[in-house]
Amino acid sequence: MFLEVALPLPLRQTFWYRCRPAEFDHIQRGQRVLVPFQNRKLTGYAIQKHSQLPSGTPAEDTIKEILGALDGETLVSSEMLRLSEWVADYYFAALGEVLKACLPPKINLSSKKHISLTAPGLKALTDRGSTPVLTPPEEAVLDALARNPELDFSQLQKLTGRKFLEDALRKLISRNWVRLDQMLDGKSLSERQQLAIALEARYRNPLAEAKLTDLQCSVVRCLEESEGPVLVSNLEEKLSVPRSTLKSLEKKGIVRFEKKVVQRDPFHDMNNFQGSQVRVLTAGQKHILEDLEQSINASVFMPVLLHGVTGSGKTEIYLVLIERVLRDQKDSLILMPEIGLTPRVAQEFRSRLGHNVAILHSGLSDGERFDEWWRIRRGEAKVAIGTRSAVFAPLQNLKLIVVDEEHDSSFKQQESPRYHGRDTALMRGKMANALVVLGSATPAIETFYNARTGKYKYFCLPSRVHSRPLPEVKLVDMRKDFAESKIRSILSRELRQGIQDRLDRKEQVLILLNRRGFSAFVLCRSCGQNIQCKNCSISLTYHKMKNLLLCHYCAYAQKVPTQCPRCGSEYLYFLREGTEKVEVILERMFPKARISRLDRDTAKKKHAHSRILSEFQKQEADILLGTQMISKGHDFPVVTLVGILSADHSLAFPDFHCAERTFQLLSQMSGRAGRGGLPGEVLIQTFHPDHYCLKFVTLHDYAGFYEKEIRFRQFMHYPPFSALANVLVRDRSLEAAAKTINLLGELLVACGGSDMKILGPTLSPLAKIKQEHRFQLIVKSKSRAQLKEVLRKSIRMGLQRGLEVRKVHVDIDPVSLM
Repeated sequence: MFLEVALPLPLRQTFWYRCRPAEFDHIQRGQRVLVPFQNRKLTGYAIQKHSQLPSGTPAEDTIKEILGALDGETLVSSEMLRLSEWVADYYFAALGEVLKACLPPKINLSSKKHISLTAPGLKALTDRGSTPVLTPPEEAVLDALARNPELDFSQLQKLTGRKFLEDALRKLISRNWVRLDQMLDGKSLSERQQLAIALEARYRNPLAEAKLTDLQCSVVRCLEESEGPVLVSNLEEKLSVPRSTLKSLEKKGIVRFEKKVVQRDPFHDMNNFQGSQVRVLTAGQKHILEDLEQSINASVFMPVLLHGVTGSGKTEIYLVLIERVLRDQKDSLILMPEIGLTPRVAQEFRSRLGHNVAILHSGLSDGERFDEWWRIRRGEAKVAIGTRSAVFAPLQNLKLIVVDEEHDSSFKQQESPRYHGRDTALMRGKMANALVVLGSATPAIETFYNARTGKYKYFCLPSRVHSRPLPEVKLVDMRKDFAESKIRSILSRELRQGIQDRLDRKEQVLILLNRRGFSAFVLCRSCGQNIQCKNCSISLTYHKMKNLLLCHYCAYAQKVPTQCPRCGSEYLYFLREGTEKVEVILERMFPKARISRLDRDTAKKKHAHSRILSEFQKQEADILLGTQMISKGHDFPVVTLVGILSADHSLAFPDFHCAERTFQLLSQMSGRAGRGGLPGEVLIQTFHPDHYCLKFVTLHDYAGFYEKEIRFRQFMHYPPFSALANVLVRDRSLEAAAKTINLLGELLVACGGSDMKILGPTLSPLAKIKQEHRFQLIVKSKSRAQLKEVLRKSIRMGLQRGLEVRKVHVDIDPVSLM
């Protein structure tokens, strides 16, 4: 009997294994199995069962046997398996990687390289005079293994350094001085168990005869009042009782110790959160809800675009719909674009919906994600809220999917599998006959086009609740500001005055600068050299708090040099302010103001993001400065001024999305002002005040911007008028990368039709990242089916000509061409 298995590796193929007949009958599609692969052991997923090998498969005598099934039943439902197969096919992804994304983290078993010293190796180390001369790396390996009987490969790297390690190991293994074994890593996640204590069933008999101390009596009374076993740690803390007292009660036959499963709760610091009460619905909200509830009742797939300005009450519509679905004991899925938004929304939903809510995102610990996944799978949570990976949440009776801020580019995964959370949610909704609501104040161009052409149903909320006015948005021409003031400052005179006015009135201010760090780059004023990352073709950013130059792509760090590495000049110039520097400027200009900063540097610690926002919500800070993390999903009633710095720098990116991304970011940020009873104002600082994108932002005119942008897309044959793929080649060798991309370019031209357009090959805008050189091709076609077929055919032909497919990365429907 034979099993076709998908492995969680970036390989778009399945592998064949033998299976004993006794196991064969019980293995289901999608079930996890442990298999040998090359010289490793990996967790794979059973895809198909075969009683004989189809043609084109490996020879029967070369096929290895599976090591066993890992679960009594499959953890992947048939619906999720179908969705995974669609994702793998549509996005040119490995099925095993997609299936891995469907499961909680770190439950898969795999093997690690374990390295140990043999007896001949120990003899060679102690008797170095009579053995061949050891190279320094070989000697370092033997010394490390002599001190540590067994190390895995990563541990050995830390002790000896990466350089020449593999060569040294190869030579030592060939001499039989070192042995390398593949051993299973037993650190897979499971339920957390803690020690608990409970009263014995017949505890009253020994209790009558026992002479108990007052403290022991307190323990017994506490256990009598509890409904079941009590965690020992909680009891010790509550009663200040030592473990010896509990052991004494156990010896007397009054209590027993046992293990208790304890859930890791990501809501543990949110349980006392008081969310908003049910709001009175506006006429527009009621009309939309009536239509959407009809769709839920009909149990048919319906994609809907809910286009509502910021503060128009989209979240209330989501909540009412979820409550409607819960009444039928059905499930709902809510996708948010960023981890930072999820806790706040989860708090709001938890306060309204109770413990029906589970949360899934990478900001949780692995254990928390594991427990939340199982709560959903067991049906204990009927509502799952999370970022893009939550689209694979194991909900059983899905009837509602909400994708909030559907336009956000963070819904697209940038590494394999390169799926788009929004589009995958639409496909999942189609498979489940569910209502899918795409919500946004600034919809993606493709989404709005689908609504305009009738593919999606369209609903609009054109005004804020309680008829609150949208904020007044002004453009501040920084060229004119400098000409009049003769002062070079990132804060214009008008913005400085606006901040002071709000501080005087005890109101709050938001400042957006979508660039973190102190200075964006360091330049030599003598030779013009800027200091770049050694691994990437990108300038290093100066972070003053750490006093380091950091790469935001590979995390390379170095000390700030005292002189130019090229010419030796001491005249180094720090250019382009980041959030860290603007914080210093604000503190100097407004010494009495309480200032908070929110960016990836300040939000690294767990719950730091929520803490900073919560403090600002409670008005414990006057000014909140941040990157795009502060631009969406937040409701601060006392914020009456929003300042946007360097608003137009993203308009220069070499990407056809740049105007759309800029419009969305500035519109979302503008929507943070004036959400309470006080009017709001937005000041956008720019050196290009005539750009059409900025003018439409000031008018709150999405429709006008869309009409301008859609004409450009149609003229240039960009989506939604074509299907697009970005073919990226990454290789540490510049020559090999160039050779691969040129071969792909030739094959795509040979296979493509007249209505296909191929741009490139060319160096990527980010030509080198993490020591890998990057080349790319942009492929456009009027037919999506033709685009995918040409890509498949080209890669197949490339394999026949020696193409290294693992160096080729195909991104379907890319949201970034960088």
